[in-house]
Amino acid sequence: MTSGSGGTGDIQAVQRVGQLLALFTVNRPRLTVAEAASLVGLNRSTVSRYFGSLVLAGVLERSREEQAAYEPGPLLVQLGAVAQGQRRVLDLAPIHMRRLSRETGLTVVLSLWGSAGPVVSLVNEIGTGPILVTVRVGTTLDMDSAQGHLFLCFSKDHETIAKYWESLDPVKRRRIEAEVADAGKRGLSTVSAPVGMAVLAAPVFDDHGIAATVAVVGGPPDDAEIAAALRRAAFRITVEMGGAEVWRSLVPGGADDVADSVEAS
Repeated sequence: MTSGSGGTGDIQAVQRVGQLLALFTVNRPRLTVAEAASLVGLNRSTVSRYFGSLVLAGVLERSREEQAAYEPGPLLVQLGAVAQGQRRVLDLAPIHMRRLSRETGLTVVLSLWGSAGPVVSLVNEIGTGPILVTVRVGTTLDMDSAQGHLFLCFSKDHETIAKYWESLDPVKRRRIEAEVADAGKRGLSTVSAPVGMAVLAAPVFDDHGIAATVAVVGGPPDDAEIAAALRRAAFRITVEMGGAEVWRSLVPGGADDVADSVEAS
């Protein structure tokens, strides 16, 4: 058994952490070392070491209600909120994406924020035009994409974004900064695609900030009707996500102009 990086020992450690974290449930929100050791079949000293390391990493914390017990820490709470928000948008978005695809005749893509950029998470293809543009679910998009511009503008993942800016040469950075600033002013981002087509993306917000982006793929770059339909779809999802006030505070023109358009459509 090796204990080097990526070796069997590392894998076993990750598996044990997973086993220990899986013990925390809605009906069992806190655990003592003795209880956890009994449930997973490890000795108490081993579980104590794991719990101590997880506390230092912010994954667990000491319970305020029971001195000897542990409960989910701030990092798990943060990850849980992210996962819950992503699950909600994946449940709510499809009906609006289908409607947008029918209105525009274009492929509609929803992307979530991943560790290396926007990740395509849902795709709706209308399939009625002479050309069908497809996008594979799971694709990580470049930060210099229409969706990437919106996350660069609105995301609170400051560390990842700072590293991205630092990785660019000065000329490319100035160009992308200008495009991101324009996306922030418009509340939309457009990036040209081959053969006179474009990708047009709009942000979707929940009550914490940007939750996703919705994009139409394959249309002309300056079609006002497509842009209006996209904004309506993004706003409808935002309202269901509880993010209308965030939209109002971050998107130029607020939510009132889009809300009027949604009510009229």
